[in-house]
Amino acid sequence: MTTENEERFPSGQGKMFRLSQIDSADKIPRMSESLHDRVRQRLETLELSAQAASLKAGLSKDVLRKLLANPNQLPQGSTLTKLASALETTEQWLLHGGAESATADRSSQPELTVADVPFPYRDDMPKDVPVLGTAAASHGRGAFQLDTHDIIDWVRRPPALAGAKSVYSIYIEGDSMEPKYGPGDLCFVNPHRPPRPGDIVVVQIQYGADEPLEATIGFYRKKSSASVTIGKLNPVGEIEVPADNILAVHRILQTNELFGI
Repeated sequence: MTTENEERFPSGQGKMFRLSQIDSADKIPRMSESLHDRVRQRLETLELSAQAASLKAGLSKDVLRKLLANPNQLPQGSTLTKLASALETTEQWLLHGGAESATADRSSQPELTVADVPFPYRDDMPKDVPVLGTAAASHGRGAFQLDTHDIIDWVRRPPALAGAKSVYSIYIEGDSMEPKYGPGDLCFVNPHRPPRPGDIVVVQIQYGADEPLEATIGFYRKKSSASVTIGKLNPVGEIEVPADNILAVHRILQTNELFGI
């Protein structure tokens, strides 16, 4: 016996699913969010440009721009891993989404006791420090082309640098300073603080009048009338830069100098 409103199913199908009333609005297909959409979301959240994020990931500066310009393109495994790290998220979230995975899982990190001191709000730190390029953490010639007229990005000014003039920042390229600095790490430089032996410095180099301005980083070892010697970590070694080719030696600031601790 059946009732007037009883739902009926084909005999070979059984009651495998129930029919329900569908609103007209629900009949409109919804476009699913793509990896490209999630990348743009992280760029906006972190206030990064595509170029800056690519450099932060230790990749070519145009990698992310080209990826976003081609909605049918997906990054290779190693590139995806680097982009996820630079965007402070996970490969799983970039590929599949999910609100719970928008930021990287840090549950495995040890718990920290929060100090009872005020911390500056994000908006209290003006975004006015220029990123002038990348500095090579390699044993060879530098890869950093310094051009104050072609700033690649702007980053927030750390609290202790509130009144400092001419401060700039760079992204590290290469791995010769690991584990101290790795590819994509952001460093702040104050050109008015003279380096001391043992400080990590960025050395600006020009090999000829028509050559671009390059840079490399390392531990400041010694200076003579003929050269400046800097040390590397990976592998451990030293390189000498001819004094005639050096335009400046600037000290890279440490965390305590950035936050006044």
